[in-house]
Amino acid sequence: MTDVAQAALWLGVLTLGLLFCVLLHRLGVPTTYVRDLLHVGAGIWPLGWPFWHRAGVPSYIALAATAGLLVVPILAPRLRLLARLEQSVSGQDERWSGLVLYAASFAVMTWAGLRGNPFPAAVALFALALGDGIGGAIGRRFGRHFFNAPGGKRKSIEGSAAVAALSILGAALAAEYFRVEVSAIVLLLLGLVAAIAEAVAPRAADNALVPFAVWAVASVLR
Repeated sequence: MTDVAQAALWLGVLTLGLLFCVLLHRLGVPTTYVRDLLHVGAGIWPLGWPFWHRAGVPSYIALAATAGLLVVPILAPRLRLLARLEQSVSGQDERWSGLVLYAASFAVMTWAGLRGNPFPAAVALFALALGDGIGGAIGRRFGRHFFNAPGGKRKSIEGSAAVAALSILGAALAAEYFRVEVSAIVLLLLGLVAAIAEAVAPRAADNALVPFAVWAVASVLR
C-alpha cells in the first residue's frame, strides 16, 4: 500500500473514531469514559509504523491532528459538530488541553520512532493508551485507597497498579511486535515508571509526562 493510500486510511479511521465519540456521548456515555475509549483506540497507531515507506508522512499526519485539535475550541462556537466533539471528550475534570497534549505526544513519538529504534517510542504510546487510558478508568471504578503525590492529582492505589500492569503489557506487546528482546526486569521497570509518572503529573500533564518518562527509560535500558 502506498503512503498516500495509508494516509487516507488513517485519516478515515481518525474521523470515524471522533464521530463515534460524539455518538457515544449523545447516547449518554459519560465524557470521562468516552475520552478513555478515545485514548485506548489511538493506541493502534504505532502498529502501522512498519508499513510506511517514508517517515515524514505519518509524522505530518500526527502533527496535523495535533494542530486540528488545537483549533477545535476556537471553531466550536461556529460549527455545531466541533462543539459536540468538544463536549464529548472534555468538561468537568477533563480538559481539552489534555487531549491536545495527547496528540502532541503522538506526534513527537511518531517522529522519534520512525527515525530510529521504534521500540521506546511505541512503548511510550502504549503506556499512554493502555496504561493511562484503561488504568485511569479502573481507578475511578474500583479505587478504594487514595493518595496525593506532591503536585499530582488524587489517585488510587488500585488505579496506579492498573497503570503499571497495563503498561507492562504494552511494553511486552511492543517488544513482540517490533521483535525486540527485553528482560522481565526492564518490563517491570517500564511499568513502574509509567505508574509513577501518571501519579505525580499535574492535571492533564500526564498525557505528556507518562510517554516521555517511559520513552527516556526505555531508550536507556533497551
